[in-house]
Amino acid sequence: MKSKFAKFVDCTLGAALVFLASTAVLRYYTTLDIAAFLAVAVTACAVVLMRFTTKRRESKIKLGRAADDMFYEFMFEDDIAPVKRLADGLKAKGVAAVRRGNGVYTDKRAAFCMFDDAPLGARTAARLVSKAKRYGKNSAVVFCKVAPAATVDADDFELKYVSGDDVYKLFGALGALPEKRGRKKKSRFAAFSAALGRDKTVRYFLLAAAMFFIGITLKSLVTFVCACVCAALCLATLVAAAVKRVKQKRAQDKGVFHREFTKT
Repeated sequence: MKSKFAKFVDCTLGAALVFLASTAVLRYYTTLDIAAFLAVAVTACAVVLMRFTTKRRESKIKLGRAADDMFYEFMFEDDIAPVKRLADGLKAKGVAAVRRGNGVYTDKRAAFCMFDDAPLGARTAARLVSKAKRYGKNSAVVFCKVAPAATVDADDFELKYVSGDDVYKLFGALGALPEKRGRKKKSRFAAFSAALGRDKTVRYFLLAAAMFFIGITLKSLVTFVCACVCAALCLATLVAAAVKRVKQKRAQDKGVFHREFTKT
């Protein structure tokens, strides 16, 4: 995921380019003032549309990562831990659920958790169907990490698969998510250093050039100051890259010296 500062840079750079392109096109049909006014409206629409699509994409990515984290946390628990949490969650919602072995059974349906990385095989699915029929159920739901490509055909028996993000949504709604392990939090300096990465140099340069053009054309002091800030950030990325290269060179020299010293 990009940092907030990197997202801001991408948005402002794209908005500046859209504004310049719109102004250049509309300038052929009207005056500069009207073209700039219409270009602002076009840029605003483009930013809103880009923000909407980006928000949906980010939400999908966050959901996928949350589901992966859930499956990862279940790896450190017992094999029947997901079934226990599922049964407790159903009971908390007022559903009469009974856990027997690695399955949860309600009035007419059975539920199984198969969180292996490999897709569920036909033989395993047939065993689950047989176990559900043994307890008098005519349908079953298999919660899995990856949905199988083929299903098992059974007479008068319905077998459904719920996989990936849908499993996370259901377990989250039931309050059956595993406890998260303590993870090291990233410092704010790490996010700031990512904003000064070497790949941001071209973006800052283009943004500064666009801001300088707008500031000089429209005689805007605020835009000119923003252009100076972008130019300073561009210079900062170059300095940060040079410092990082020097540190890597020193680390390599120390490693070579250590190897030569240990040989002697």
